[in-house]
Amino acid sequence: MANIKKGNPTSAASTIDYNKSYMTPIQHLLVYIACVIVLTCVLWVFYHSFVIPFIIAAICGVFVEKQIAEKKINSRKKQLRLQFKDMLQSMSVSISAGGTELSALESAYKELMLTYNENADIMVELNTILLKYKNGGIPLRDLFADFGQRSGIDDIESFAAIFEVIEGKSNRFGEIIRDTYQIISDKIEIEQEIETTITSAKSEAYIMLIMPVVITQAMSMMGSDLTGGLYHNPGGIIIATIAVVIFLISFLLSQKFTDINV
Repeated sequence: MANIKKGNPTSAASTIDYNKSYMTPIQHLLVYIACVIVLTCVLWVFYHSFVIPFIIAAICGVFVEKQIAEKKINSRKKQLRLQFKDMLQSMSVSISAGGTELSALESAYKELMLTYNENADIMVELNTILLKYKNGGIPLRDLFADFGQRSGIDDIESFAAIFEVIEGKSNRFGEIIRDTYQIISDKIEIEQEIETTITSAKSEAYIMLIMPVVITQAMSMMGSDLTGGLYHNPGGIIIATIAVVIFLISFLLSQKFTDINV
């Protein structure tokens, strides 16, 4: 029998919302300040002044900070989906050996303890599901439905919906476990292949984004004759601003086009 951690079956440990970054206000502020500093330094190359770059950076920093928080959320979801896949694999082995849904969950928890620490998301979720089922009397279908909803991951939500329909009514549970595991594995494999394919494209995109900054700074270091008119008159400031807008749009598009979801 799995060594389930004791605790209150209605504890907040099971109410993780995976659509939140769980960054503290101080962390949000520090990330925002870092974004503003970096953006101001980059934009200084186009203006040789800190006033306009700081204003632009202060505005853009809000969106960049949100994007960083979103990446943190997506990274956690990817890890959870990998962990969920491992859980299904362990459950599939137990079901194939004649185990029930509950014994399969207990077996998966025990096996995953060898791979993940107790604070890993899947371990927290499994522990809570088993604890609430045994001590709180909450049906497994409701616990999986809650897990799926909080995860925001289509694969987990689909599994929870199927489990709700077939719990105690079908002997195809093992087959559904194996099918779900295979689907998730195939999707992860496809994503990894896509990531490998676009790695070089990402590198090229980042180089193309860095080059205008490098070239502009190099020209300014060669002498005032080359870029003096750019920094000291309204026309030059307008041209620099247009270049910055194109630069920022290019950065956003490069992020969007290289973010592939299967």
